[in-house]
Amino acid sequence: MKGFFNLFARSAKELKSVRNLCVIAMLIALDLVLKLTISIKVSNYMTISFAFIAMAAIGMLYGPTVGFTAGMITDILGYIIKPDGAFDIRFTLIEALGGLLYGLFLYNAKNDKWLIVRIVSAKATVIVICNLLLTNWAISAIYGSGFMAILPARIIKNLAQFPVDVILLSIFLPLVLKAYTSAFKGARTIDENLIFSDENFIHGMTYVVCLLILLIGCTGIAAQYLKNKYDDQSDTIEAQQEEIDYLYEMLEIEKPVTEE
Repeated sequence: MKGFFNLFARSAKELKSVRNLCVIAMLIALDLVLKLTISIKVSNYMTISFAFIAMAAIGMLYGPTVGFTAGMITDILGYIIKPDGAFDIRFTLIEALGGLLYGLFLYNAKNDKWLIVRIVSAKATVIVICNLLLTNWAISAIYGSGFMAILPARIIKNLAQFPVDVILLSIFLPLVLKAYTSAFKGARTIDENLIFSDENFIHGMTYVVCLLILLIGCTGIAAQYLKNKYDDQSDTIEAQQEEIDYLYEMLEIEKPVTEE
């Protein structure tokens, strides 16, 4: 557990370097370019974007704290440059959480066999927590659509895009690592106590299990929210029905019978 929190502390220290700030700024700019020029808006509920590559690179190079901060900055700047509807802080926090999750899985990564495991785990977690749960919840709240009504389409879209995203990350992240280490020799230090390594296989699996517990917790919170919202809507409909019945009774009008 101590090593888990050390990731955040070590990641925060990355911001002290001017060199790191410059690279982060360039990756944020790349994220914005990919998001604003190459993203494809399928509907109000679905947008296909490749900006996750830049965000994953930030998380890989500089960790969860920087990833969270960069996620917030990119979302706010993206809205300022190209507003699309009313600003909603929920989407900003979801974007930031995605950067944090990439940092949790990819920080300290090396070009070895564990990199693929990290990429698959990171992308799967971001899809489930950010795309399917939190973003779906935010969209349903804004557009008034039922959570379960738009969930199937989003599941199909994310399942179809998942292998493509993994392939893209598997191609570009090793190139980013190689380019970074070549350009800044000795600038990137790898923690000797790597979680994802042959020596610490059990620690790596424990790490994944802890994040799965987090996922289950988020699912439980979302389910409770939906249940409360459904109960509130049912109470509102019932109260409105009672008012309608009362008006019919006061006006002495026979209430029409709906044929089934």
